[in-house]
Amino acid sequence: MQNLTLTITQLNTYIKQIIDSEELISNVSVHGEISNFKVSNGNAYFDIKEEGAQLSCIRFGESSSQFKNGDQVLVTGRLNYHIKLGRLTFVANKIEAYGMGELYKKYLELKEKLEEQGIFDERYKKQIPKYAMSVGVVTSETGAVIRDILHVRAKKNPYTTVYIYPSKVQGVNAEDDVVRGIKFFSEEFPVDVIIVARGGGSFEDLAPFNTEKVARAAFECKIPIISAVGHETDFSLLDFAADFRAPTPSVAGEVAFFDFENEVGRIKGNIESAKYFMDKKLKYEKTQVELKVANNLGIVENMFLEDKSKISRMLMSLETAIDKLVAIKTHELEKMIFKLEENNPLTILKKGYAKITRDEDVISSIKNVKLGDEITVQLRDGKFVAEVNDIQGEQK
Repeated sequence: MQNLTLTITQLNTYIKQIIDSEELISNVSVHGEISNFKVSNGNAYFDIKEEGAQLSCIRFGESSSQFKNGDQVLVTGRLNYHIKLGRLTFVANKIEAYGMGELYKKYLELKEKLEEQGIFDERYKKQIPKYAMSVGVVTSETGAVIRDILHVRAKKNPYTTVYIYPSKVQGVNAEDDVVRGIKFFSEEFPVDVIIVARGGGSFEDLAPFNTEKVARAAFECKIPIISAVGHETDFSLLDFAADFRAPTPSVAGEVAFFDFENEVGRIKGNIESAKYFMDKKLKYEKTQVELKVANNLGIVENMFLEDKSKISRMLMSLETAIDKLVAIKTHELEKMIFKLEENNPLTILKKGYAKITRDEDVISSIKNVKLGDEITVQLRDGKFVAEVNDIQGEQK
């Protein structure tokens, strides 16, 4: 038998004619669970699925919908085969509720169970540190999520160290990856705060973060955890178990990283305020002493007018006391100013220390450089670029 050769258009047209002529599927109802639901240009696009199978659907003229991912629905309509795209779509003219989606039902049951066990209780929440200098991030090492977090760090505090634990955030074994990442930063490599993050996705995409394993790992973690999973409207079990829920990865960065420049400005302002008030206090004390001296002098002059030598001795004693008191107060002020200056973060640069970076990354160990590297050296009053010609010390 000779093979029949057709164009794609001819074959797709033939398939469409078969489907359109089949009365059994011209008006049929199918039930399943909604997934990947979205509304665009006045039409609703979604899949309905069951274990082992799914069907792409479209409902025209749907500007909004009462249904969402995870809902179990009964969809009535017809099959349509698109010739140009070679795609089979179920065109729905009616959507009805058909019980609760199994995935969402299991999610609610697990949420209720963990809630009863106190996993989400506010009294167990740890406070996010105000001045975190090391942040561990459990997420995919590629993609927009980690870029967003690093962008916030660069803007607010480039001196904070970020450690990334590469983790799957979707699919098989993703939940085990996330748990290992949390335990790594909690037990093996402690940091100041942990961010667990991934971008948006369907209810199924976020499934690894809706597991008992991940929720318990967050609850048992010794380090404060920020959850940044999905979009602002998405809520996962990790969100409830974590110490802080951020609506987006960028917001998680805003919470984790403190503003370095603001803190330096605040400290300098406190030092200037302390100097001002100490100077004001010293002037006040001096005025009070002078008033007391004047009062005592009047008394002395009235009582011992005839004994000039005695008055002279008393005046000298009073002057000595004044000088001693002023000296004591001045010394106390100088000590306080010295302590304030000593604790000024900018003082370290004045002592000859420098900040060394390569491609904007801070170099804190010779392990991070090699011969020939071009580095930038930041001093108190400027910076210069140098090349590494010699390395001393162990570089293992």
